[in-house]
Amino acid sequence: MIKKIVLAICLGIAAAFAAGAQNHAVVNVSTAHLRSAADYESGLETEALMGDVVDILETNGIWALVSTDQPYKAWVNEMALARMDDDALADYHKSRKYICTAVYSTVYDAPSLKAQPIGDLVMGDVLRMGLSKDKPVVKKKFAEVVLPSGLVGYVPKGDLMDHSKWKDSSNPSPEAVIALARRFLGVPYLWGGMSPKGFDCSGLVRFCYMMNGILLPRNASAQALLGEEIPLTEVLPGEDASARYAALKPGDLLFFGKPAKFLQKERITHVAIYIGGGRIIQSSQIVRINSLIEGEPDFYETENVLLKARRIL
Repeated sequence: MIKKIVLAICLGIAAAFAAGAQNHAVVNVSTAHLRSAADYESGLETEALMGDVVDILETNGIWALVSTDQPYKAWVNEMALARMDDDALADYHKSRKYICTAVYSTVYDAPSLKAQPIGDLVMGDVLRMGLSKDKPVVKKKFAEVVLPSGLVGYVPKGDLMDHSKWKDSSNPSPEAVIALARRFLGVPYLWGGMSPKGFDCSGLVRFCYMMNGILLPRNASAQALLGEEIPLTEVLPGEDASARYAALKPGDLLFFGKPAKFLQKERITHVAIYIGGGRIIQSSQIVRINSLIEGEPDFYETENVLLKARRIL
């Protein structure tokens, strides 16, 4: 009996050690929902895209507490992750990859639109290439891909781009950031959303800059610390309201919130992208374009105050 108990303890320690060794993971679904607690009813804090690497800090049933580079700590369902040890993660980092450049796409189990879907994709998802003699495998205009879990699938080749070539070709410009944001007009607002399936205000900004080669922090308050502050001109009553934005350029970020008061710090609650002419594109209820000039039909009415502008590009 004692021998059996000792053996069980040893096996338990070995299993725990093996599980602990796999303390990294790669997101294995198009959009992973990261929540404030290990519960589907808890708040959506942020999202991670397929191919994002996270560290596993703790587990609770079907949930894992993960740390991301956004930076964020939150809970995610374990089936959204492909666990990896140090060696597997190193191999993953070295592997050749695709990035999804279509707004939406599908992974099939065979190179045909009539084949069985095995997963969806959104813009920004990253997958490993299927390779033969170090060359990408393409069948019937479908690229062979390998999901983080190791599952092999096929994606329409036109929906993907070689990740290295995509990075090398990135030439961020205000025009490109704004053009991408415009592609999402009408997409619903989603608290914590950071993908074409739904954006919150800072999620839209981060995504549009990320897809143009610039990685910003996740939250508006952190984004507001970057770049160069651009002055907002004081305008007297009766003067041309558009003069307030004379120093701004398209692509600048505008931050709204509550100004500092006695014993109360400034609080940033919203961010939008300036597109010129006193107008912004933002995720507020939906992704939409609004004017900052009172009296115009699409004037952005908000109880928050425009606090500052920052130039990233």
